[in-house]
Amino acid sequence: MYNLSIDEKLDKVKKRLNTLDRNLSEEQLDFILHPINKACYLKACPGSGKTEVVGIKAAYEISDWKDKFTGLAVLSFTKNAAKEITDRINKYNGNNATKHPHFIGTIDSWLHGYILHPYVHKISGFKGREGNKSYSLLENSTDLGFLANNKYHIKYEYEIRDGNGKPKTKLVPFYATEFHLRHNGIPIPNTENKSFHKNIDLTDLIRIKNNLNKDGFCTYQDAEHLCYLTLKNNQNILESLAKRFPYIIIDECQDLSQNQLRTFHLLIEKGVSILLIGDMNQSIYEFRRVDIQKINGFIKYHKFKEKSLSKNFRSNQKIVNVSLGLEKYNTGITPNQIIGSEIERVSKSCIVWEYTDEDLCKLPQKFIDYINLINSTSQHPDLHILINKSGILARGHNTLSNFRSHLSSNLNKIELIANALNCWSNNPRTSKDIQNALQQIGKAISILAYNGKGNHQHQYCPDVYNQIEWRNQLSDLINQMTNNSTSIYPFTNVTWKEWIKKLKQFLENYWNQLRFPINDWDSVKGKIKSASGMTDKLVSETLKALENTYSEKIRMTTFHDVKGETLDAVLVVSSKDKKSKGGHYEHWLSEDPNEKEFVRFAYVASSRPKHLLIWAIPKKTNNKYLAKIKDLGFETE
Repeated sequence: MYNLSIDEKLDKVKKRLNTLDRNLSEEQLDFILHPINKACYLKACPGSGKTEVVGIKAAYEISDWKDKFTGLAVLSFTKNAAKEITDRINKYNGNNATKHPHFIGTIDSWLHGYILHPYVHKISGFKGREGNKSYSLLENSTDLGFLANNKYHIKYEYEIRDGNGKPKTKLVPFYATEFHLRHNGIPIPNTENKSFHKNIDLTDLIRIKNNLNKDGFCTYQDAEHLCYLTLKNNQNILESLAKRFPYIIIDECQDLSQNQLRTFHLLIEKGVSILLIGDMNQSIYEFRRVDIQKINGFIKYHKFKEKSLSKNFRSNQKIVNVSLGLEKYNTGITPNQIIGSEIERVSKSCIVWEYTDEDLCKLPQKFIDYINLINSTSQHPDLHILINKSGILARGHNTLSNFRSHLSSNLNKIELIANALNCWSNNPRTSKDIQNALQQIGKAISILAYNGKGNHQHQYCPDVYNQIEWRNQLSDLINQMTNNSTSIYPFTNVTWKEWIKKLKQFLENYWNQLRFPINDWDSVKGKIKSASGMTDKLVSETLKALENTYSEKIRMTTFHDVKGETLDAVLVVSSKDKKSKGGHYEHWLSEDPNEKEFVRFAYVASSRPKHLLIWAIPKKTNNKYLAKIKDLGFETE
């Protein structure tokens, strides 16, 4: 087969898929024609048409499928990717191609549908509910009321100090969903606050986790471990699943967790053939226990034949070269050349900007203005860079918060409360509105009551609360404030002076509902006042004026959220300092073996754009990293 010319290979594919309406590269054809019963790892560079190839490969195999009781499983990590693959299979094979006996969907839905729900009760002791033994999946940090049941949490003494430095002891509940099972079955708390769980006994953790599982509940991470244990301890179930799906294609294999690898190892041992497709340079989920070394070891142990897709159909060559430079930082090895096929539309495709503290909040408008300037020099609208297909990317929302109106640095603590009420009262109210409202009011109360000491990643949660309790406290507070009986909201024709008076009355009555505030009400009430010059201005008009004009014009999101996407132009913003793990440009160029994932963050973000890539980094005197950035192919502007 490999002695065939590229035209002969394409004809061979088209004989099965006579509706195939596109040409394919020789690398793509070699993977599509690779025997389904021979393990293979396809290393696919960014923009290589990987999803398209996976869809065509699956359609090619399904088109000649004879068995009615065994099927092909095609697994991805997101519903969007699974839908794209399904659409491609249906396009080339008809709408029945993705139905029984085959499965095309997410890896979670496959594990849950074929192992968790039908079989895990055999090892957990779950008796079912009215004859149904399916499991209920919970998020790691959930505030479902039933968790307050003593069997789902333990309480331990947590020492704090009041405003006078006197120690107080509080019994704090630690919930079953607040820790996960590692691949070895040992439970580990999710929180990074070491003092929060240092005194918890491992035996108690196992007990409450077992209680949760025995009653038919588990977190998504625990589900993976339970599925593995079920197959390991029940050979008949393992053999049945191996016969049901003798061939499995896994897209984005660089995201496989250790428990998932262990599960697929068992299946391979029973004769299942697996094809893996992915790019190890885009593995950015260590927080989900994804370990590249384990994945590479899995591929090597099972002797997967390696193939590659080395042509990038997304980006121009200058942007591709930046990705190659980052790959070298990640692996320490000079990578093979990748060809970028997109035509360069601008003279400078890769640019580095340096910003000061004062410039940071202006970056989005500067980016928009720069794109508009580029477009103004082109007489052909079809060649314009589209702002609505471009994005501003950062490691975390904390950096992006400098740009969004709902977390504008212009808002003081009282304006944060007012803006939070606006977000909470949006109709319809989205999950993002809820998140924004709780973040803002959490920050304001944290400043007033706890001197700003709190975890900003969890609505500025102070040490005297756990995450769930603090979120519930804020929800209760904001619900009371938006209740019409309080006259605090809405702000109809109310000046700041009038509104502050009502707010003070409310908070004075509410203050004793807060847990161990560092500051008592008498020391706080004087801090609740209008911003300078705002006393007689309307609250509603002031908040409207503070909105950033660019906030709705261009997408602003995190590196993780754009994984797999294609954008016209990208502004990658470094955090101001290295407190954000993986968010600072020095992290992106690190040669420390423990910081390789940080390099991969930059790789993922920098490989998204077609035409324009800009890094924005904090300005620093005699910056030795600037030379490294230029060596990647960036130019100053």
